[in-house]
Amino acid sequence: MSGAADPAEEKDAKDEVRWRFKPRQLVITWGDDSKYWKMPEEGTDGPAELLKVAWLEINGSTPKPLPKGKKYALSFKISMAHYDPVWRTYPVYMLAKVGKKGTSNWEKINLGDMSFGDIIEIPSGKLRFTVPEKAKDTTLFFGLYELWSGKWKEGLRIHEAVVEEMSD
Repeated sequence: MSGAADPAEEKDAKDEVRWRFKPRQLVITWGDDSKYWKMPEEGTDGPAELLKVAWLEINGSTPKPLPKGKKYALSFKISMAHYDPVWRTYPVYMLAKVGKKGTSNWEKINLGDMSFGDIIEIPSGKLRFTVPEKAKDTTLFFGLYELWSGKWKEGLRIHEAVVEEMSD
């Protein structure tokens, strides 16, 4: 992580909570090395662009515990800088886990059919989860990963990760 402040907590018209994590507020493996990632300038909201890595791992967590019993959704806003055939063969996976010992919710996402330049939200229906009533630790840990393929990949842009409270 590059020392950015915690994401701002926002409230919408229905008083539902939302956090927006910009690239510098996420832990991006190899993100501090300009050979592998082009990070946005300090103080800007630009995307992080994957130049070339063999392992994709992006992590984050909420800055404070989530209320028990509430429903949330996780999504990433991404785009592609250019075509890389590796995305057709190897999907990415999103994780949402409440508490370090909590149950993991996974979503498999195929990026192979993405158009270049378009910013999309993945997964399309968002990764939904509920904070268990009996949970001791209610901090959300989340991420975007690949299963080890051994293939170099490039072109993915990370614009932001969004965690938002959902209505019942």
